[in-house]
Amino acid sequence: MRTLICGSLAFDSIMVFQDHFKNHILPDKIHMLNVSFLVPEMRREYGGCAGNIAYNLKLLGGEPLIMATVGDDFGAYAERLDAHAISRDYIRHIAGTYTA
Repeated sequence: MRTLICGSLAFDSIMVFQDHFKNHILPDKIHMLNVSFLVPEMRREYGGCAGNIAYNLKLLGGEPLIMATVGDDFGAYAERLDAHAISRDYIRHIAGTYTA
């Protein structure tokens, strides 16, 4: 059965910080807190509500149709959808933007 799924397609950036943030926040300098932390490891996963639901529905034997907008960086995600035979018929590319 075909199922229309309206939602987002997104790239999830997963970063690993190998310490506790409390060890890097200096109480005597809290007035100039910098929340930038170096992370030695990062990976990019395919996500977004519509993408996740469509992928799992396909695994269950369904026929998902994603309705979403994407940006110029969508190429790798498009290849993944194609590899899993998930339709891109209702996905709209908006030039000059990024995928969520």
